[in-house]
Amino acid sequence: MPELPEVEITRRELKPFLVGKRILGLDGRKILRLERRGKAILIYLSGGKILAFHQRMSGKLLVVDRKFQDKHIRFRYKLSSGKDLIMHDVRKFGIKWYGARNEVLDDKYFLKLGYDPLEINFRRFKDLLGKHQGMIKPMLLRQNILAGIGNIIADESLWKARINPKKRMENFSEKDFRDLFFAILFILRKSIRLGGSSMRDWLRPDSSKGGYFKRRLVYGRAGEKCGRCGKMIIRTKVGGRGTFICELCQPDLPAEGRGW
Repeated sequence: MPELPEVEITRRELKPFLVGKRILGLDGRKILRLERRGKAILIYLSGGKILAFHQRMSGKLLVVDRKFQDKHIRFRYKLSSGKDLIMHDVRKFGIKWYGARNEVLDDKYFLKLGYDPLEINFRRFKDLLGKHQGMIKPMLLRQNILAGIGNIIADESLWKARINPKKRMENFSEKDFRDLFFAILFILRKSIRLGGSSMRDWLRPDSSKGGYFKRRLVYGRAGEKCGRCGKMIIRTKVGGRGTFICELCQPDLPAEGRGW
């Protein structure tokens, strides 16, 4: 599933293709601006309307030639530029919203979204996570706390911060919070800079692949040597999600200190 970096890249790279153009099939409404909220992209249109997309598991938003055809096109919009905006979605899990701004933004998905990790400061980050109990990795995946973080970003950030994904929030030190905060920012910014992760289906709006997945630190590297210490990376499960860690860099707590 596209995570925050891939959605942010999509928003940025769609912008020059879309802003100022008109969508011919929607009463010729003019595209005013694009916004990302969590893992969704919102296209603000003239007349107080919003067209929004969540790419879910396999969706990708592409700008293509009008003659382009493919059996996996879910949604298609003709642009005044002569190009088309499409959602290509093999698994057909992608979501589309269209309507008045207040109607779209009142959808439960948007109402329940937490804070954007690229826009909060350390104090807010600590307050958000510090009031919860439980293992850190499932907490990072809760979109009502931090919007946009998925499995890849969580594993990469926890490795960068040298934090075991099972460590409980109530056992976090000030250093843990600070290390994790800056690790998340580092991974998000690096992934955006490298064009995101084209692990399976996701592509950038021009149909090119992102470069982060080839340079990932730990995610999907079970059986390979940790780039920091040389120990083999393992795959385990945390909170029901496949999780990649280095047991030396991200040690489990001693038995008397686990709290789980």
